[in-house]
Amino acid sequence: MPRRAATAQDLVTSAEIPQDSAARADELDLAIVNCLQLQPRASWTLVGEALDVDPVTVARRWQRLSSAGIAWVSGRATGQGRPESCLAVVELSCSAAQTLAIARQVTELPHVLSVEHTSGPRSLTILVEVRDLAFLSRFLLESVGTIPGVVATSSHAVTKVYSMGDHWQLHVLDASQRAVMMRAPQPRLDGLTSEQTDLARGYDAVERQLILLLGEDGRMPVAAMAARAGLSESTVRRRLADLVGNGRVVLRCDMALPDSGWPVISWLWAYADAGDIEAVATTLRRLPGIRVCWRISGGRPNLMIALTTHSLTELSHVEARLAAEVPQMTIHDRSMVLRSIKRMGRELDLDGRSVRSVPLDIWADAAGRPH
Repeated sequence: MPRRAATAQDLVTSAEIPQDSAARADELDLAIVNCLQLQPRASWTLVGEALDVDPVTVARRWQRLSSAGIAWVSGRATGQGRPESCLAVVELSCSAAQTLAIARQVTELPHVLSVEHTSGPRSLTILVEVRDLAFLSRFLLESVGTIPGVVATSSHAVTKVYSMGDHWQLHVLDASQRAVMMRAPQPRLDGLTSEQTDLARGYDAVERQLILLLGEDGRMPVAAMAARAGLSESTVRRRLADLVGNGRVVLRCDMALPDSGWPVISWLWAYADAGDIEAVATTLRRLPGIRVCWRISGGRPNLMIALTTHSLTELSHVEARLAAEVPQMTIHDRSMVLRSIKRMGRELDLDGRSVRSVPLDIWADAAGRPH
């Protein structure tokens, strides 16, 4: 008997499912997440077809995952409509007694995409998006530098993005399942680099509003977005098609790393000669476990790499493989992520699960006030 499409009456709301700290992800859950990593706003009918599961079951499974904070979909702008806008990695040295309080305060800043408590000389490592280098200076001096307990800051501008956590996948789908998911329309751009987007085209007030709503829930229905934004559904649908189809917004399905089976993240600061760096980055992107690869400026290292592994003991084997496959690269420093506190606009608990969204209003001023 053919499966029918899920209807609005079939789908339960988050209010109907209590937060379940004991919830765990099984193989079907991981497959659903992997489908949404490929197509974050895919219909439950398409996901059900790919997995040969009733779409109502898929919808209820996802609601359980999202209500428990195990998995979520979020959206953010790919830039600020300015050719000089940039990502920057900022390392904070903090008073030990005040590190957690500082992390919580930094988490609230609208330009801060991610916050991690890391090992080594830096207490916290944060990723920010700012409109230009002068704004980065103001942000460091006025927003971060004035927080009690911040002893020092060190920053690195991301000059090229080779891969982001946006593109990391669980890789639990087979070829036929992936083929079904990839039948859906694909964005023209994938958000890998700000160079690929039309930076001369800024975001108007309506687009900013829609992007902030997608930050709350990247799968928010068009009807709900229209009601929240005070717009017609046709306007929201048209604006979304432009934002997503032209790569002006990144939609990302994320998952609590301990639940994903990849609980360990480590950062490597590395160096490669200018003539080798593109070849090195190409090789790195092909290796399993590479979550992030950036070209950076601001010190001797010119590459920053995030590795995900199944365990701490696996890390040494991954580094040995890196040494064998990319001998042109030298590792200068490394640190472990002891705890992810914020990831791409989501505050995380001790288990890495999402507890709430924190608006990524990258258009706010240096003090965090809306533009």
